[in-house]
Amino acid sequence: MSTLTAIELEHKPDAALVCQRMDAWWEGEIIDRATIQVTAPRPNPKPLPRKQHASYRERWMDIDYVVECAAITIANTYWAGDSLPIFMPNLGPEILTACYGAELDFTENTSWSKPILRDWAGVPSLHIDPNNAYLRAILEMTRRALDVGRGKFAVGLTDIHPGADLAASFRDPQQLCVDLVEAPERAHELLQHIRGAFFEFYELNHRIIRDAGQALCTSWLPLWTNQGRYYIPSNDFSITISNRMFKEFFLPELIEEIEWLDRSIYHLDGPGALRHLDTLLEIDKLDAIQFVYGDGARPATRWLDVYMRIQDAGKNIHVSLDAWEVDAFIEHLRPEGVMLCTSTDTVEEADALVAKVAKWTRRGR
Repeated sequence: MSTLTAIELEHKPDAALVCQRMDAWWEGEIIDRATIQVTAPRPNPKPLPRKQHASYRERWMDIDYVVECAAITIANTYWAGDSLPIFMPNLGPEILTACYGAELDFTENTSWSKPILRDWAGVPSLHIDPNNAYLRAILEMTRRALDVGRGKFAVGLTDIHPGADLAASFRDPQQLCVDLVEAPERAHELLQHIRGAFFEFYELNHRIIRDAGQALCTSWLPLWTNQGRYYIPSNDFSITISNRMFKEFFLPELIEEIEWLDRSIYHLDGPGALRHLDTLLEIDKLDAIQFVYGDGARPATRWLDVYMRIQDAGKNIHVSLDAWEVDAFIEHLRPEGVMLCTSTDTVEEADALVAKVAKWTRRGR
């Protein structure tokens, strides 16, 4: 089977070297320079296709249209540094819930599911339906993207929210908060019943990618591995609960996911979730942490102490930041194990940022 490192991508001619840098990043090492992902618009972009859809749902479920738009957007993008052209099949963050039979409400930029578990008696009947329309759509989108993107871009796994977020979508987040206090045994039973959902759904998607000959495994957070399974464990619901509850109800499944994966980076969503950071740093198999501070808590430099704390604990970090903030991170962090991710307005600005990071690497040595 050919691997991505053995071929040249049309939109990223140095893909092989970038993949080598990524392999080193996972190990907290550097090949030739520290890693930075930068994108910029290419001049004279090709326009996206015009097509009228009767509803947001129709547009989201129009697989050919979605993949065509993605392919053009990728071609219109300059992939500088260690960025890689990647398409993630997407029907919104609660696609896993939808595969259990929930309906999705689509908006311009995302979708949300409707709670389907109003009574605990319904727990035993919860299962992923292989004939579910949303499941068929996300798998077909993956197949279509693999076909269109061959030799041009990589295709990733869709966004998967198992565990706490899956339970919260079944019950409604506010109701699950009440459940953890008033019906903890029932909550444990629900979580145990859906414990295999991540692994089952992951394999349904990953198998299609492997069978198409793409050894690289990636997803919505554009890191990857050529050697097995990669994913981004998360628990967005954790912002609503104490660390004691986090450990009791959700940590065991989280550790199980991380142990099963070959490479993992935890998505720590929001300042309120920082109460769980020490617990996460104690998980030996966890490779890295992506702390997302949110639009209301910008800029990234405001949270430099958090990133330094993660790095000092021996975990790699992925930092989304504005281009003007790169200097501050260069000043306060070691280059090993840091992945900066940003964008610029021009190709020239993107190349200049990469050159700046190369100087950081030489200075650090």
